[in-house]
Amino acid sequence: GEVQSDMEQYSKDNFGFREGLIRLYNQYLWDCYRKSYSKTVYVGEEGWLYEKEIVEDYIGKRMYEFAESPESLKAKLTTEAVRVKKVQDILACYGKHLFVLMEPDKARTYPEYFPKNLKKTDNPNAVAANIYPHLFDSLGVNCMNVDAWFRQIKGSVDYALYPQTGTHWSNLAALHAMDSIIRYMESLGGLKMKELQISDVKYDTTMTPDDDLEKLLNVNKRSHDIPNYYADFALTNDSNVMQPAWIHIGDSYYWNLSYHIPLDEIFSYHHYWYYNSSIFYDSEYTSTRDINLIGQLMSADFVSLGYCTAQLYGLSSRFSAQALVNLCHNAEEVEAAIQGIEQNIYSNGQWKASLEEKAESEDRSFEDVVRDDALYLLYSNPESYFPDLLDEHPASRNEMLSMFLPDNAMGQILRNMYNNPEWLAALKEKAEEQHVSLETVMIRDAKWVLETNQ
Repeated sequence: GEVQSDMEQYSKDNFGFREGLIRLYNQYLWDCYRKSYSKTVYVGEEGWLYEKEIVEDYIGKRMYEFAESPESLKAKLTTEAVRVKKVQDILACYGKHLFVLMEPDKARTYPEYFPKNLKKTDNPNAVAANIYPHLFDSLGVNCMNVDAWFRQIKGSVDYALYPQTGTHWSNLAALHAMDSIIRYMESLGGLKMKELQISDVKYDTTMTPDDDLEKLLNVNKRSHDIPNYYADFALTNDSNVMQPAWIHIGDSYYWNLSYHIPLDEIFSYHHYWYYNSSIFYDSEYTSTRDINLIGQLMSADFVSLGYCTAQLYGLSSRFSAQALVNLCHNAEEVEAAIQGIEQNIYSNGQWKASLEEKAESEDRSFEDVVRDDALYLLYSNPESYFPDLLDEHPASRNEMLSMFLPDNAMGQILRNMYNNPEWLAALKEKAEEQHVSLETVMIRDAKWVLETNQ
């Protein structure tokens, strides 16, 4: 009974000249009516395009994907802001700087072109971008609020901060934003970095991704009327500057920074953790699942959380919870918590059956699916598994962090372990034999060495 429906769908998708005819029809809709059937694009005034998530955030609808009410939203955001502050404070003890890069969005920057049939929410507490700045200020979270900055300067700059048919900040605006990010890092770290010397504005051929929404219209010819402006730039060659290491965790706004700006010449490395998941610009890792989180954080000089206002509801993508747990507790303690959750899953028949079904449908091992569920629960509410994290200033620390304190005796032993290939190989073998993590064995042996020599 499926043959007829399958053949009908196949015919719709594969008739002759299909792609050209669809584009021709879409062009007719756009030219005559400024209309599009794209489910992800809203057409505003004077041909300005807005992304669906940006629209839903502006009208106060997006919050309901994350909370039941403005009150519960504020509570959720407060929890996240508090976690970010705690991670910021812990990293500061080791000379590392964490900050939030609060990226703008098109609707808040250019509301005058917003679709007239859609009204902005009257409740400011229904929008995360209105809540977070007050939380960050009250808690002392390092924040570079580009959203507020763009709304302040849009009438005084001689170029568009957003392209007419793009959803991200324009490449030219991103260039100026990067210059300010460098200045902000200098202020946080008390260091001198390379400077971007930016030329006058000029019109040029549209560059990726300034036309990303335009491409979704699926039309035959260019649809934007306002020219896209760009600028040439150069880097200072001052030999006395620092090239810090930077880990950026966030959304797709980072692409505008990395596509056209030579970040490799500004930073010793810049790793991009896309929504705290896929890793880009790292020759060793491609996923955050594979990294040693503590090692990565201790190797960086700056860690930033960059989300546009429509993505702030998921700020840090659970990074703050993961970092807080692993900065404050040893691998052995974290593993014990995970195994406790897994045991609860195995003992709950209904839960276990649902995950078995999920594993089969996704063609994954049951153990992997159980592990993912356990990790999700741990990092969704880490304070319920580690109550000490509720303290304003958690006192516990992952003992591996002593490696990064130059005058710490145990830290010196741990560094010697890493720097001695034979010793490290023996420790790895011991960890495999005992079915524990390498960190657990290193900490145990370092304590033994320390006690023996006292």
